[in-house]
Amino acid sequence: MLKVIAQDLIEVAAIDTVMPLYRELVVLTRQEPRNISYDLYVDRDDPGHFVFVETWPDQEALDEHCASEHFRRLVPQIDAFQRGKDTYILMADAFPDLAREPRAEGVRRRHDVPAAPPRPAPGPDASDVTPPTVS
Repeated sequence: MLKVIAQDLIEVAAIDTVMPLYRELVVLTRQEPRNISYDLYVDRDDPGHFVFVETWPDQEALDEHCASEHFRRLVPQIDAFQRGKDTYILMADAFPDLAREPRAEGVRRRHDVPAAPPRPAPGPDASDVTPPTVS
């Protein structure tokens, strides 16, 4: 498993120009068959500071991404508005033996935050129930 942390520093005046490019990059990259995750975050204190957090199964998958049509087309357009050097860090899992298996939406693991207790079924409150009469 390979994790990529990539950082862009974009000129604040160009954010409105760059955001549609970022959106297209994220949408198309998430459709790549070997992409595990591809998320873009923006710094709450600096609207031109963007951080990608990506997960790929291996270097080959990342190389395929970097060679994709959308990457080769969109990244140079985004880079034209950089106000600093873009940086990236390639990270490997420190404990690959503890790697998490993919899971279906809504499925929890035992170490996840517990789910909220189930709500009682809607219905009459005990004080609203009239006891039956015996005749």
